[in-house]
Amino acid sequence: MNTIDQFQIKIQNSQNYLPVDEALLQETACFLLRAEKVARADISVAIFDNSTIRELNQQYLEHDYDTDVLSFLLDCELDSHQQDPELRGAGKTIEGEIIVSAEMAVSMSETYQWSAANELLLYVVHGLLHLCGYDDLTEEELQLMRTREQQIFDHRGLIIPRREE
Repeated sequence: MNTIDQFQIKIQNSQNYLPVDEALLQETACFLLRAEKVARADISVAIFDNSTIRELNQQYLEHDYDTDVLSFLLDCELDSHQQDPELRGAGKTIEGEIIVSAEMAVSMSETYQWSAANELLLYVVHGLLHLCGYDDLTEEELQLMRTREQQIFDHRGLIIPRREE
């Protein structure tokens, strides 16, 4: 099975704050899904501005604040024969949506002193890891998620700037 058939990554760019390298987002998403040993995935990535993502955050999660990324797991099936205790995505067939704010990426890239494109890519990676089964609700889980993010960015030869949580 080739990667095109195994992973469907659709990008919808509905903002004017940042030029988006859709091929880079798709390639990195496929790399992450392969690294996580996901069996199949159908992922939609929507790129918006702060006001739109805030509206969606209010509508779907009842959170009244700006955010960088929202992820929605629409469907997930697990082939227990393909499980790997080290990887949360192993053996899963995932259908989900990731919504990211390019406007937030531009703003936060200045804070972290790296490119807005890299910041946006981090949001997509973070959202994908949520769809694979990672969370960031405890300090231990957050550190595991940060480690996985850096492992994906290692593939691009990039170091994610340290963040205060």
